[in-house]
Amino acid sequence: MATYLKEYVRTHGNVKHVFYIGTDGVIIASNIESRGVSLGDRAYFRKGMEGQDALELIPEGRLTGNPACVFSVPVASQGGGPGGVLAISVHLQSLDRWLRESVAHSDSPVILCDTQGFILAPSSAVAAGGGPGKARVAPALLATGAAGGAYVAADGREMLGAATPLGRDGWRLVSDLPVTHVLAGYRRQMRWVFFGAVATLLVVLPLVLRLSRNIERPLTGLAAYARELHDTRYAAACPVARSDGLPREVAELRDAFCQMSGEIRSYVEEVERISVEDALTGLYNRRFLFSGGRKLLEASVRAQRPCACLMLDADHFKVVNDTYGHAAGDRVLAHLARILVGCVRKSDLAARYGGEEFAVLLTGATAAQAAALAARFRTVLAGNPCRIDGTFLSVTVSIGVAEARERVEYGENALEDMLARADKALYAAKAAGRDRVAVDGA
Repeated sequence: MATYLKEYVRTHGNVKHVFYIGTDGVIIASNIESRGVSLGDRAYFRKGMEGQDALELIPEGRLTGNPACVFSVPVASQGGGPGGVLAISVHLQSLDRWLRESVAHSDSPVILCDTQGFILAPSSAVAAGGGPGKARVAPALLATGAAGGAYVAADGREMLGAATPLGRDGWRLVSDLPVTHVLAGYRRQMRWVFFGAVATLLVVLPLVLRLSRNIERPLTGLAAYARELHDTRYAAACPVARSDGLPREVAELRDAFCQMSGEIRSYVEEVERISVEDALTGLYNRRFLFSGGRKLLEASVRAQRPCACLMLDADHFKVVNDTYGHAAGDRVLAHLARILVGCVRKSDLAARYGGEEFAVLLTGATAAQAAALAARFRTVLAGNPCRIDGTFLSVTVSIGVAEARERVEYGENALEDMLARADKALYAAKAAGRDRVAVDGA
């Protein structure tokens, strides 16, 4: 385990340490020598033992003595109970850099603080305020809220600030700016407006009106497009507009804005795809199976249609890995997934459940219809062996079938109950000799 953790730190530049904490709060494995160090009093460990993810800034790390930002997730034991906590400590410079890049004004730094106003980042603000646990932002600044507002600083200056909650443990991003800085630009603008108005009345009023119209139209369109991007989560296409007659700066602004929105949309689409897709097989992953599958099942219930599921497991898959290697095992799983996609409908949901196990939700199908599809899949799979380095490897599967029902016996909802019963039927098929279909309750 320590070897894998060292490799993870080596390939992730922002990560300082990775450590696995046992249920007794003592480090079991880490990328550095830390075996036996107790972290049982850390808040993130207690949350992990309660089954919660956590994010905590540590003023003084127990392993290095330096401040650290720790992300943690709970680990389940084989029996399903608490198995400890896996934690990752990242470089505070990464958090500092993100805050610097979030600055909206050179005189208005962005600060991360907790619900009591104690500064968590950037490190320069923490140091300037006296160190961790001492540096604080003004309570009046916290009170401005996400909408922002004016307040009087301790030195008597009038300030404009805002404190945006992050939705995690009461953390906030805060920033402020002296009112004089805001008004300075306004006053300069008013002087130029005055002289410009005089010049316009005397000489260039027609030209100014024409230029204003040329600028107003594209900027109004961009503002409307920005609102549409927000409402559609960057799915809106950039409006087509001619650049003829536009000032060069406005045309460049429009083109840059459209390019930026397109890049953001592609990033959003890619992140959404990666978050629900299994990288090896191209099927949906386990996470989407439980989120999207629950919606699919609820839609079937509302339409008063049946819904069934299959749980598939490749037979003797460990033998394939041991005999041909893990790369060949991956090819077998991808081969099995391709054939599975060809056998189910587009309205069905096929996902990789984990390892060599797959799950399929069949809308509008009874247990008998699902069993028939499972048998057809076995036939197609048997007729299409997987080719590995010139050798054709015959792959068989054991399949469990279950149909959704109102009474929940396993898990917390109808989907978890149906998957659990299908999994139970799968094990019955394996116990009966593998390469067969078993139906729940049959």
